[in-house]
Amino acid sequence: MKKDFNLDFEIYDASKILESIEDFKEVSKIKLENNTLTITGSTENEIEEIFNEFMNYNIGLING
Repeated sequence: MKKDFNLDFEIYDASKILESIEDFKEVSKIKLENNTLTITGSTENEIEEIFNEFMNYNIGLING
C-alpha cells in the first residue's frame, strides 16, 4: 500500500526532507518526487505512523 503526501517547500526545507529520507531508508520505503512524498507500508495506520515520525524527525533536524 502506498500513500502520497504533498509538501510545501515554502514551509519545509527540501534539503532536510532529503536528509530525513536518507536517515529513514533502512526502516521504511519513502521517496520524494517533485513536492510529493510517497510512503509505502502494510497498512494505512502504519503509513500514517511513519509519516508522523518522519515529520517529527524532520522538525528536529530543522530545530537542531
